[in-house]
Amino acid sequence: MVCRITHGILRLLNKGATALPGKIALRLCPDVLEITARGVSTLAITGTNGKTTSARMVHKALENAGVDAFTNRSGANLMGGIACEFIKNTDIFMRPRKKWAVIECDEAASRLVFAAIKPRAVLVTNLFCDQLDRYGSVKAPRDAIVKGLSASRDTILCLNADSQLTASISELVPNKAVFFGLQGGEKTIAESGEDSRCLNCGAKLHYDYVTYANLGAYHCRRCGAGRHTPEVTAGGILPDGTFILSRGREKELCTPALKGLYNVYNAAGAAALVTAAGFELCCAVRAAESFECGFGRMERFSLGKVGASMILIKNAAAADQTLDYISSVKGGKSLVFAINNRPADGTDLSWLDSTDFSRLTRMPGLIRVYVCGDARRQTAERLSRENIKFTAVEDYGELINTLSEHDTYIYILPSYTAMLELRQLLVRRLGGKNFWE
Repeated sequence: MVCRITHGILRLLNKGATALPGKIALRLCPDVLEITARGVSTLAITGTNGKTTSARMVHKALENAGVDAFTNRSGANLMGGIACEFIKNTDIFMRPRKKWAVIECDEAASRLVFAAIKPRAVLVTNLFCDQLDRYGSVKAPRDAIVKGLSASRDTILCLNADSQLTASISELVPNKAVFFGLQGGEKTIAESGEDSRCLNCGAKLHYDYVTYANLGAYHCRRCGAGRHTPEVTAGGILPDGTFILSRGREKELCTPALKGLYNVYNAAGAAALVTAAGFELCCAVRAAESFECGFGRMERFSLGKVGASMILIKNAAAADQTLDYISSVKGGKSLVFAINNRPADGTDLSWLDSTDFSRLTRMPGLIRVYVCGDARRQTAERLSRENIKFTAVEDYGELINTLSEHDTYIYILPSYTAMLELRQLLVRRLGGKNFWE
């Protein structure tokens, strides 16, 4: 009741009410998440990049299958936010109203969340260098996921076969594992500053192909470790983004709602999770083609004379893929880097050094570059090392006024907290949904 009352009051004040009600409930009853998760078949999504987009795809797939599921749509993926959603789903007798849930979960929080909710299946999208000030090492998020799964051994795992670190989860827990991956790539060398050494023996991994970062068909010549054969694959990617999604002998043509190689991965992972839960592949394919993108994930705004898209970046792998995607889009364009280094973003900005900003000098149609946010000085210094011309803007309001006169398409690339701040201003001026909607 305290959770519901707090949630209601905060919503009356037009606040998100995404995490605080759940935090209060957990203080009053530490087992509330475990209690409210009973009787709910939960599909959980975790990993470094792609959690929100994948969760939106999975939720849409269940809707396509005629299943009414609740989800933490706001992206509140820590214990408080997840507990709040499960509590809201119960009636006064603590019985679940909806029998299915699609839950996005922070990697570190999975240690406690998975043990409490006992998911039916879990998707791990990927594991990249991210927020090293928080995790200490890239293996720490994996170990947290393993810890959570150790108390939920009936959970089916859906793991990225192209990531050795992600796939290694299957070797540390007894759970059944289903692998997904991409077929084919043009590169053979890992990039974005990601580690490409074998987890087993430390030797340098060799690749038949690399899709991006350190994802691809890897193998170790010293100890023999190699990529698991994926049950769900995506391949045959065409210039318009259309690709073939396969599960065994079943094949479906998919034209995703969001372009970019990373969204092909998101679609493949979502398909693995949906089919592992017993639903048809076609439900996942239609979801990838028609789902509504999450806030700040290629979200569009009527800013300027042509329009704008906001695309979250928070590490080198995400930034490099985003810049690759923007380079592939024809026409004039302007870029805005809005980078903060607050605890929710990660105070470690070393990922800026690992990002290949030199590609901006080769980007077709690039007209202007802006930097803003708390870390604008560090961002500016990084761009200066690549001899890239830019304009530094201190005030978000001033930035939006400037962009309103632009006659080229605008790409706003913010870190997490900068995204929330900029998006709030854009919604106030241009209209749109609140982030929790």
